[in-house]
Amino acid sequence: WSLTRRSDQPMTSLKQTIEQLVERKDLTLHEAERAVESVIAGADPHQVAAFLVLLRAKGETPQEVAGMVVAMRKHMIPVPINGTTVDIVGTGGDGADTLNFSTAASIVAASCGARVAKHGNRSVSSKSGSADVLQALGVKLELTPSQVASCLDSASIAFMFAPVFHPAMKTIVPVRKGLGVRTVFNILGPLLNPAGAGRLLIGVYQERLVELMANALHELKVERAMVVCCGGLDELAPTSVASVAEVTPVGVTYSKLDPEQLGFKPCTVADLKGGDAEHNAAMLKEVISGKRPGPLEDTVVLNAGAALYVAGKAESVQKGCEMAVGSIRSAKPMETLNKWASACAAF
Repeated sequence: WSLTRRSDQPMTSLKQTIEQLVERKDLTLHEAERAVESVIAGADPHQVAAFLVLLRAKGETPQEVAGMVVAMRKHMIPVPINGTTVDIVGTGGDGADTLNFSTAASIVAASCGARVAKHGNRSVSSKSGSADVLQALGVKLELTPSQVASCLDSASIAFMFAPVFHPAMKTIVPVRKGLGVRTVFNILGPLLNPAGAGRLLIGVYQERLVELMANALHELKVERAMVVCCGGLDELAPTSVASVAEVTPVGVTYSKLDPEQLGFKPCTVADLKGGDAEHNAAMLKEVISGKRPGPLEDTVVLNAGAALYVAGKAESVQKGCEMAVGSIRSAKPMETLNKWASACAAF
């Protein structure tokens, strides 16, 4: 990652930051970075709560989000990875309780040759988060950085359990829980990949977040990313036309992605519903084995296809989708999952 903290600048007190936000003044990238440094250093929880709420009330800017990410990355435990990696991740918060599509798509993308460094956590807003379903699938969660790197080499996919790699979050969790409302931290997770994945497919739960997330990624000088919102879902799905932002070092471009134009039959959110971790694990296995043709498979294929495009393995989303279908038909994703679980079990 190319942005680092400017240590020559003195720490700004959170009180000064709060005063600035009360006046609805935007923070610079470095002011936001220093504010989060103060939070991590143990600022008064009341001030932390005020900071988060005022920031949301004002409306976060890409520079503020990027600055907060820079500070959080300084305190995360990095994973030493060589080469190009991709992460498929949603912010959560869409309240749809769907199947774990980003997790399923990650396995399919890995089976197609992408190197997937997945970062995630247990459920916050749904019945089953990525960590919950992976544990039910037999994937060990709490690995060291070198073990994660070994898994990636062995199976082309690895998982980084957020609490293990972000110890600084411990100071923020009680405040977030106490507030009980969404804050900027609801959207930071996808930007805090410990392996520094330079290729990202990120789903957001609100249309307005597409532009915010995309411009923050550009500030952070990401290699290549696609930010999507599909009718309120934080992933691509054949439920509606998706708003898309593509991010490269050159800039951000906006477009629409219509799954129907790619050959997918329209469906409803109800068709995509999941359940608890055990239920979702069983469904996920059926889908990636080709035993569940229809809306669930289509949604996995759509996200895997987009990820393969972002990862540079396919020249378009459509070509990526064709690769994903071919892999599912040849049972490769289940082979990848079994190889991944075995690699984890060795530790």
